[in-house]
Amino acid sequence: MSKVLGTNMLRHFTLILFATFWSTVLYAAGAETGGSALMDFVWKVVNVVILVAIIYKFAKKPVGTALNNSAESAKQLIDDARNAEEMIASELSEMRTKISGLEKDAAEMVAAAKKDAELERKRIIEAGQKEIERMKEQAGLVLIQERRKAEDDLRHWIAEESVKLAEEKMKNEINQNQQKKLVKEFVDQLNQPEGVA
Repeated sequence: MSKVLGTNMLRHFTLILFATFWSTVLYAAGAETGGSALMDFVWKVVNVVILVAIIYKFAKKPVGTALNNSAESAKQLIDDARNAEEMIASELSEMRTKISGLEKDAAEMVAAAKKDAELERKRIIEAGQKEIERMKEQAGLVLIQERRKAEDDLRHWIAEESVKLAEEKMKNEINQNQQKKLVKEFVDQLNQPEGVA
């Protein structure tokens, strides 16, 4: 389209240039004959009118088309710009909506994480308290077992010591009895008449 427009413009420019030269030649021919100033002025006006008529006749359509094309192109650019602006505004609105949704989701996730953390903290505290109770119970059982063991060890020791004491006492008593018996026998032997033996 622009190639056809360029060819038409070149053709019209050539025609206008030819008309301008032709009017100059006619004016010069009139000047040689020694025409008056009024005739010079009339020829100038005629030349200008012819030039304007030629320009109007031949340039009207291409210039009008070019101007229309320029106007349509400018209108199309403006329409495209408006469409792009509306699209950008729409996308911006969507992005704001998405960001708002993401902020809401993030707030919900933070709230859920806090709730989960609080539940986990409570669970850990409860587990710790249960472990402490279990350890207390286990320590109590160990203490009871150790006390019983200590009591058994004490009873055993007392029994052993009692047996040792009883053995020593019995030994002492046996020794004393034997000594008494031996002394008695000796005394009895001393008391017997000499011939009885």
